[in-house]
Amino acid sequence: MNLEHSLRHPTRSNSASNPLWMDGLRILLGLFLFVKGLLFIEHTSDVFYYFASGQTLLSAHKASLLASTVHMVGGTMIVFGFLTRLSLLFQLPILITALIIVNLRRGMFVENTELWLSLVVTGLLLFFMIVGPGRYSVDNKILRHRPLESLN
Repeated sequence: MNLEHSLRHPTRSNSASNPLWMDGLRILLGLFLFVKGLLFIEHTSDVFYYFASGQTLLSAHKASLLASTVHMVGGTMIVFGFLTRLSLLFQLPILITALIIVNLRRGMFVENTELWLSLVVTGLLLFFMIVGPGRYSVDNKILRHRPLESLN
């Protein structure tokens, strides 16, 4: 009877049951990505240096603009929890590129703080891809499907 009941009425856990600290961590991650996007715009010459090896300057400018736009728009979406998993997914290629290209040039040393920061942010992106946006998010308040019992 219990097995049959659990198969008919599964208790699906969603991100609304996440603890409050996860919402705070998600908001901090979004703010960090937004600021990182602003810093990409401010330090465009550094980004050009990393992307310009073997490419034209125009494509380096496009890559820098794309990375900063994705970080700023995606960071804002992560802060508000709007289409969170999609915006996290768009952040992953930029961070994986940072891990591979930028940090391999600087070396895989313990003193390389950019490497550790990139690893932590990539880990947080993957973490929130799995656990979801949390209870204080637009995804939870507006886009989440309500069970049929609560609509009656």
